[in-house]
Amino acid sequence: MSGEQATPGIDFQRMVDNFDVFDHETAQHVFEVTRHARSRCPVTHSNAYGGYWLVTSYAEVRQALSDPATFSSSQGVGFPHHQTLMMPPIDFDPPLQKEFRRLLNPHFSRAGIAKYAGAIREIAVQTVENFSGLGQADLHNDFAAPFTAEVLARVILHVDDEDLFQRARAVASQISRHDPSQEGDKRARLEQIAEEILEQRAASGARHDDCIDALLYGEVGGRPLTRDERVGTLMILILGGLSTTNAALTGIFRHVAEIPGLEEHLREDDWTRQELDEFLRFEPPVGSLSRTVMKDTVLGTQPLKADDVVLLHFAAANRDGAMFAEPDELRLDRGKNPHLSFGLGDHRCIGSNLGRLQVEIGVAELLARVENIKLADGAVLEREAGTGSGWISLPVTFRRR
Repeated sequence: MSGEQATPGIDFQRMVDNFDVFDHETAQHVFEVTRHARSRCPVTHSNAYGGYWLVTSYAEVRQALSDPATFSSSQGVGFPHHQTLMMPPIDFDPPLQKEFRRLLNPHFSRAGIAKYAGAIREIAVQTVENFSGLGQADLHNDFAAPFTAEVLARVILHVDDEDLFQRARAVASQISRHDPSQEGDKRARLEQIAEEILEQRAASGARHDDCIDALLYGEVGGRPLTRDERVGTLMILILGGLSTTNAALTGIFRHVAEIPGLEEHLREDDWTRQELDEFLRFEPPVGSLSRTVMKDTVLGTQPLKADDVVLLHFAAANRDGAMFAEPDELRLDRGKNPHLSFGLGDHRCIGSNLGRLQVEIGVAELLARVENIKLADGAVLEREAGTGSGWISLPVTFRRR
């Protein structure tokens, strides 16, 4: 349905040898660069950040994700590693990682998030109404980002302090993007904000039977959570809630603006999970995360040493022709689709059910109110550099329905 062509005049070999997710040019050609890396060696060495291994093939990414004892999350999964404190459950290994999942799962299961559908729909409607009469908007900055932020703040976390959450949103938008040398400072600021959110809830005495209550009053391994565990867990919930779903929505709307007939198709009530999975395969909201090698091993055919760092590139794995036919084509009729956009195994994305619900509602409510969505004249689309792979902005024109 939609494909991407190779760009002439780009030194892909240089980009592979020094593969840097924070490099703006690399981000604009990420699928071409990683395709070149995979064709050379699916586990290839990059000289960036002191040296690490870039993993671009489906089989090898899956192998690493399936073996947490060898490919550990315990040193942090962000890249490069600038953790101020670990963020459970994503930065923990089993068995403690499973305890945090057990604590949080009830609040992010399908049943757990279904009760929020009405409130999410109200936020989507209000967000669209803010610009639906203008005839033009940036569907990232005017819709996807504020919609998902409001859902996280008001519905999932029950945070009423608007200024506090705006601070969280501002710093979260910078983490794992832009200048990596500032990553530690950015994470420290988010840590402070997360602690303030927890302190406000505890001081209020309010109970909402939500994930913050679980952090404050729940247990892991038969004990209460430590201060660092509570704060770190809330940090990853904020980061995931603010960045991933808005990237997925922006990616879908980009295709709507470019592919004839797609808008009408998605306005139908029966577009399916199958199609959403293909959108997610084609442009995963999280492009890559890292693991640390705990013992000498072999990944695919590449020998690795203990303490080596591997960057598992989910976006590249999702374009591996050994797993997916016509991998660089968006095919909404694709059947079997074992994409890795939500991860795999123990660390499969805990917010996937919430993300799917927000995408379903967000697409429906936007398309119920505007039509004839087209890229604005002169629009230049740029990908965000960093471990994400979303679009920085999406300026469009439309008609109010």
